[in-house]
Amino acid sequence: MKAVLLFAVAAALAFGGGYGFGRIQAPQDSAPAASAEPAAGGPYYVEAGQLVVPTLERGRTIAFILTQVTLEASSADDALLVRRRLPHARSAMLESLFDLAGHGRFNGPAVDPQGVATALLVGANGSFGRENVQPIRAVLIDRLLRQDNTRL
Repeated sequence: MKAVLLFAVAAALAFGGGYGFGRIQAPQDSAPAASAEPAAGGPYYVEAGQLVVPTLERGRTIAFILTQVTLEASSADDALLVRRRLPHARSAMLESLFDLAGHGRFNGPAVDPQGVATALLVGANGSFGRENVQPIRAVLIDRLLRQDNTRL
């Protein structure tokens, strides 16, 4: 019984000492908590997930385009806004991919990933409704794959 009590006291002292040391060593914010300026740092990333669109030719699906996308925001506030509106941003990016596929941008052996990223960026930022609100700094393409449909 004494061993259990001694262990509990030692654990409580270790916890209290670690907590106190952490409070002393933690950097103190000079700005108030309700500051209007966003916190410095970043960049901040929001995973947008996979987007898949078909490429069609004469009404038949000849291939599928798969993209894995990460969105980069410049501040924590912008990242939070992007997370809240992510379904709208994903929908706008899908529309952009369908438009690219409809104009034959995925046909042929080479695809311009920078052109795809630019189109996705314009679409995603356009989903926020106001022209001056552009919380997404960049669209990072983690994967861009064309899978031909062999079941024609």
